[in-house]
Amino acid sequence: MKFFPFLPTFLVALLLASCSPPETEKSSVQTFPVRGVVQQRMGDDPAMMIIDHEEIPGFMPRMIMPFRALDPAEFATLEPGMVVIFDYHVEEHESWVTGVKVTGEKGAITLEEEPAPGDELVSAGDEFPDFTFQDENGKTVKLSDFRGMPVAITFVFSRCPVPEYCPRMMSQFSSLIAALAADPKAPKSYRILTISFDHEFDSPEIMKSWGAAFGHREGMPWSLLSTTEGEVIDRIASRVGLRYGVVNGTIQHNLRTLVLNPDGTMRRLFLDENWTVPEMLGEIVAAGASSQES
Repeated sequence: MKFFPFLPTFLVALLLASCSPPETEKSSVQTFPVRGVVQQRMGDDPAMMIIDHEEIPGFMPRMIMPFRALDPAEFATLEPGMVVIFDYHVEEHESWVTGVKVTGEKGAITLEEEPAPGDELVSAGDEFPDFTFQDENGKTVKLSDFRGMPVAITFVFSRCPVPEYCPRMMSQFSSLIAALAADPKAPKSYRILTISFDHEFDSPEIMKSWGAAFGHREGMPWSLLSTTEGEVIDRIASRVGLRYGVVNGTIQHNLRTLVLNPDGTMRRLFLDENWTVPEMLGEIVAAGASSQES
C-alpha cells in the first residue's frame, strides 16, 4: 500500500478531552512498560511528546503517537533521538505516562512530515467519489447506496487501542446515534459509516466483533466497512488528507471525519478527533433540513 505520511497536528489536537489527569488510579486502569524513541514535542504543550514506541505485547503494535505525561516535568529535558522507558497507564477514556527514564541510547527519527496538500482534496460542495466496501456482514456496500440521506464517515483501525483516538471515534458514533434517535429534528433517514483503513488486517468479522464492544448492533443505521483493496484506501486518503502507512515497521496515521449531504456532496471535514457529538448532530440535522428545502 502506498504510504501517506504522518502529520502530528492532524493526529491529535492536544487531547482536549483528557487534559485533566485522574486524581487516583482506578481498578480499571491498565499499566504497560514501554520503550521508545523520542521524535518531537507536540506543539507548545509541555505534557505532550511524540514517541516511536516498540510493540506493547497484548495491547498495541509498534506505532508513532503522542503521549501525555502526568507530570510535564518528566518530558522537560527530553530531546529527539533519546531512547526512553516509561509506564503507560490506560483506562476507558484517557491515558497518561509516568516514570520516564532516559536509557542513554540514541534511536532513529522515523517521523515523516506531510507533503503540501495537492489539488485532489475535496472541499465543501464537492461531490464525494463513490467507493465500494464490505460491511460487517460481508455484504457489498457502495457509498452511493446512501444517496438521499445525510452520511457521517470516520476512518479508524481496530488495532488502535489508545482511548483518545480510534476508540474515541467509535464511542462518539455510538453516542451520536443515541442523540439522533432522541432529537425530534433529526432526519428520518441517515447513515453512520465507520471505515477501516487497515486493509491488510481488518476483515468484516473483525470489524463486527470490535464494533460490538462499542454498542454496534444489527439493525442500527451504522455500518462498519472494510476492504482488502489498498488502492481504495489510497484514493479516499488522497481526497480527505487521511494519512496511514508503515515506515520502518512503525504505524503512522491521523484521523478524519466527514459529513456528506444527501446529494453526495461534502458538507464538512473534521481534521482530528476533537469534534463533539452535539457538533456532529447539528451537521446531520442541518444536512437533512437542506435536503427537504431543495
